[in-house]
Amino acid sequence: MLPTSNILQRTFQLRFSGSQGTCFTIDVTNRQYIVTAKHLVKSVVDQAVLEVKHDDTWKALEVDLVGHCEGAVDISVLASGTQLSPTHPLSPSTAGLTLGQDVFFLGFPYGLANEVANLNRDFPLPLVKKATFSAYNSANQPLLLDGHNNPGFSGGPIVFTPQGSSPPELSVAGVISGYQWEFESVYLKDERTALAYKSNTGIIIAYSIKNAVDLIGQNPIGFELPT
Repeated sequence: MLPTSNILQRTFQLRFSGSQGTCFTIDVTNRQYIVTAKHLVKSVVDQAVLEVKHDDTWKALEVDLVGHCEGAVDISVLASGTQLSPTHPLSPSTAGLTLGQDVFFLGFPYGLANEVANLNRDFPLPLVKKATFSAYNSANQPLLLDGHNNPGFSGGPIVFTPQGSSPPELSVAGVISGYQWEFESVYLKDERTALAYKSNTGIIIAYSIKNAVDLIGQNPIGFELPT
């Protein structure tokens, strides 16, 4: 199942403290939360003003901190005083995720976006890329994907169709953190120089959405959705 409005309209271009990336919404117990990569918003304490791209401009969004994950887990959860996205069905869970399965990740690499005007309430739509689910560890260890990540996807969602789900519906499995890199030597013709560069290995690093759900359980202050 390809990404639909369930996740496309939940994914936003984020700017904070000089860094740009991606964030997305999930709904838990009838409250809406904003999930992103911790390294984008790690300086947030209690409250902050983020910027979200809307109508081709950056607009202020006041948020409260739900929590930052501990240690290396690169996830933060925020709460806004307004409903940021539609409440399309989207389960925050890795249940039914299988090794070797195709997954999709969404975001705004290098600030690129699909500009669709009022088709998405004047919010830009994210770029969509495909990867293979390669490794699953415990919740506080990285998920690994085989694909090509780019700067700007940080904080974006990983979505998939659970195996055996009927009818098929998307779930969000995790949050993009970065990619594994290795130093590669620079050659001048056939001679290796003293220079090196960071090579993208094609291994994407992400963290399980369970970490975000656990943070929410400890501090359930998200925007209360109308019933």
